[in-house]
Amino acid sequence: MRNAWVVFVSLTLSAGCGGPPAPATDLVPAVLASEPTIPFPPELFAKRIEGEVLLYLVVDSTGTTVRDSTRIAKSSGQSAFDAAALEAAAALRFTPASRGGVAVTAPIQVPIRFTLPDSIKNARDHT
Repeated sequence: MRNAWVVFVSLTLSAGCGGPPAPATDLVPAVLASEPTIPFPPELFAKRIEGEVLLYLVVDSTGTTVRDSTRIAKSSGQSAFDAAALEAAAALRFTPASRGGVAVTAPIQVPIRFTLPDSIKNARDHT
């Protein structure tokens, strides 16, 4: 039986986000355009293991991940999580970074969190 749980993906935002608007010359970081579906590795799901992988990648001016730019900035310690995150990176789509209102190519770090659903966590805590 294959479990295809969706994991939560979020971006690491640069300091100052949410404050006053950035000057026109400052880089506005890329933003994830849609939440991807990333399968939870079945062997880790069965063992009820959670983890986080920090990816480093480059997003081009169209919002696409630059081919061969993705690498692991920080491993989860589980090779199956690392592999799933790397595989999913090619499908990530972004609103590109911009400088002065013009879309630009820029690097970004993306944490991929593999978390169990609450119902599974609760069952794990009561065993």
